[in-house]
Amino acid sequence: MEQEQKLGGRVFRYYFYKKILLGIVLLVISVIALSFKDTLVSVTTPIFSANAANNIINYLVIGLFSISFIALLGGVFISWLDYISCTFILGDLSFVIKRGILSKKITTIPYKQIQDISIEQSFSNRMMGVCKLVILTAGNDNNDKEDESEGIFKVIDIDVAKNLQNTILQKNNIQKS
Repeated sequence: MEQEQKLGGRVFRYYFYKKILLGIVLLVISVIALSFKDTLVSVTTPIFSANAANNIINYLVIGLFSISFIALLGGVFISWLDYISCTFILGDLSFVIKRGILSKKITTIPYKQIQDISIEQSFSNRMMGVCKLVILTAGNDNNDKEDESEGIFKVIDIDVAKNLQNTILQKNNIQKS
């Protein structure tokens, strides 16, 4: 029996960095607000009493810290869910993609239908060591919309993608272009 494979460890880091950005920004803002607490209190004292202004700024800083902590934890959790939600299997006769957490979608692509496999990398993807892998099948036009094609991995580890490309092309006996 074939073994399910993940998209690679770099994919988790890619998702992780994208998802925790909001939490980091809020954390920086809360640290800045904390460092300028006395200034913020003095600015708000003409509107509120000194005690009320101090309480408002304290609640603001604590709220920002709390929200940033929740955003960071949520980012880690969502990154993990994104990472485990997609696996693939290199079978004897077909390539199987499994996507989803609660509702699974299983796509089977017979090797004989695969015409080409392309790897695309933007500058930021190259810096992270990930890429986009597109599997073109018979009857699928290059101009098809991205979401209509089933053989696309929007983010995959570059080493996993190259290995996948070579293995599928060998199984299909077609040459890389």
